[in-house]
Amino acid sequence: MKKAKSMKSDQTTNLLWISRSLINQIQTFVIAVFLISCQNKDTGLLLPKAMDGKMIINESMFNKQTSIKLDGEWDFYYEKLLDSDDFKYPTTILLKELMTLPGFWNEKKLIGKVYSPQTYGTFRLHLTLPKKPTNFQWSFYIPHAFTTYRMYLDGYLISENGIVGKTEIETKEYWLPKIVFFTPKSETVEIIIQVANFKSLNAGFRQSIEVGTQESMIQLKQTRLALDIFLIASLFVISLYHFTLFLLRKKEIGLLYFSMYSFVSLIYKSTSGEFFLLILFPNFEWNWLIKIFFISIYLTLPLFTSFISNLFPNETNKKINFLFQFTFITLSIFVLFSKSNWIERTLLPAEFIILLCCLYIFWILVRAIIQKRESSHGFLFGFIFLFLTVLNDILFEKNIIKTEVYGPIGTFVLFFSQSFFLSKKYSKLYSTIEKQNEELEHSAQLKDKIYLSNIQSKRMELELYKKTIQPHFLMNSLSAIRYWVSESPEKSALLLDALAGELRIILKVASKKLIPAEDEINLCMYHLDVMKMRMEKEYKLRLIGIDHTELIPPLIFHTLIENAFTHEDSPDAKLKFGIIKKTFKKEEKFISAYCFIVCNHSKTKRQNTQKEGSGTGLEYVRLRLEESFSGKWTLTHGKAKNGYRVIIQIQNN
Repeated sequence: MKKAKSMKSDQTTNLLWISRSLINQIQTFVIAVFLISCQNKDTGLLLPKAMDGKMIINESMFNKQTSIKLDGEWDFYYEKLLDSDDFKYPTTILLKELMTLPGFWNEKKLIGKVYSPQTYGTFRLHLTLPKKPTNFQWSFYIPHAFTTYRMYLDGYLISENGIVGKTEIETKEYWLPKIVFFTPKSETVEIIIQVANFKSLNAGFRQSIEVGTQESMIQLKQTRLALDIFLIASLFVISLYHFTLFLLRKKEIGLLYFSMYSFVSLIYKSTSGEFFLLILFPNFEWNWLIKIFFISIYLTLPLFTSFISNLFPNETNKKINFLFQFTFITLSIFVLFSKSNWIERTLLPAEFIILLCCLYIFWILVRAIIQKRESSHGFLFGFIFLFLTVLNDILFEKNIIKTEVYGPIGTFVLFFSQSFFLSKKYSKLYSTIEKQNEELEHSAQLKDKIYLSNIQSKRMELELYKKTIQPHFLMNSLSAIRYWVSESPEKSALLLDALAGELRIILKVASKKLIPAEDEINLCMYHLDVMKMRMEKEYKLRLIGIDHTELIPPLIFHTLIENAFTHEDSPDAKLKFGIIKKTFKKEEKFISAYCFIVCNHSKTKRQNTQKEGSGTGLEYVRLRLEESFSGKWTLTHGKAKNGYRVIIQIQNN
């Protein structure tokens, strides 16, 4: 009980410490944002603002700014598509309204009047530029409008996205940020932008139109495009890297989730920002662009929660996981099969669910830190950064704050931190594998040494058996010669010649590992001749399938024959010997099988049981086989119908 209480108190202390740490981090972030916002307000007093459809830019304003945002009050003409001639030679009275850009005209509030987003309108601004040489080139950075626009400068068309029309049929939507170069004829220029929208819930510009020198705008465009390409390429590499890891380790399903999450984020980045997808495919259908954009947003959460649940399974709730995944997959399917004007209506509830899902993930990570899970601290840091950028994008989408879209950067920071910790995890794994390989190599070397020691021991044992068997046979033969010298000197001379021939071959082959089968057969025949004279019996040896040139270990059949005389022979026994060889294929390997047979045709029924024959002789044969064919042989022995048999199988290389 005391231990349980102490564990609970430790967890409470950890939770309090983490909470305080996170509160301090959030406070630091809020203070930093407040200081930056205050700084922007101070510098904002020095920057120009459009007032009543007019804006003046001085040379000094470009000292600390590479570009100037044309933010402020523009002249606005609701449900009218006007050009310069309409203002020079007006045929009707033009009722001017003021519209703040960036902004949406459907958010404009006027008593007694409702502004529909599914229509068209015209923005107009008189811009006074700093005095420059007559051939000096300026440029505009024009973000995408909702959903298409046509821009005029002093009556000349300088930029167009899609086709502007007064009806949905006449209008063709298109989103692509552009930079446009122009050389003004005078210091004051007239900017007219016609905007038409029949698909989106908002109409107007969400981002600022900027003006600057040709060099500064090219640099600005290149920087933004380079950042997008960098993020897209990084996400692609991260996705491919983790997918490759998954193919190597298919049990790590979290690697697949992370790879898919990275790829979906890549698609999201390709359909936002500088719209890299439209740069690659200029004729890409706008409706599918919007669908892919929203689906990429909604699919990131199911993949991310799946990855989190795989990474921290003990801290996740399966029911809550399933609920979020089901909700976002349902939204994705709805977006896939619905019309464009319904797609954006899913954004508000989806943003609310995204915030709830982020809080749920935050809760999982806090629990993981309390349980001291590996890499949980770094993952929480990356997720907090992502959450703040997502919150920024939601507020920016609602036109509440005037910043930029930072979600892809937050995603990249999360990916980078997670990739770093995953790489660290697998580097530890590889280090462990390397250590295990070193231990295995050491173990293999030790095993080889043990094996060589065993071989050496077997050889010593074999030599001992040689010294045991050969004197035993020699002593028996000399005893027989001594007997026949006194009984029949002529027969003793024949016996001595046969014994000399046998010993001559033994001395020749005993020290070798392999000898021709012919030498082994000759040795066996000499031995049978000796035994014929000793026992005064007839012994026969039958050979079937034996190739006299093949190599076999020395003295194996000679030892088996001698062993047969020891265990099978008797005064009334009639022994016959046979050696049969067959070659067959087993599991793609060729096997040579030798069957040594001793047939005992006794004249009378034998009363004594035969011995098993597993003594010195068979052990000598086993050692010979192991010496020449280590691990590639088998020996079985037992009783036959009329005697005894030994079967030796040798695997051929």
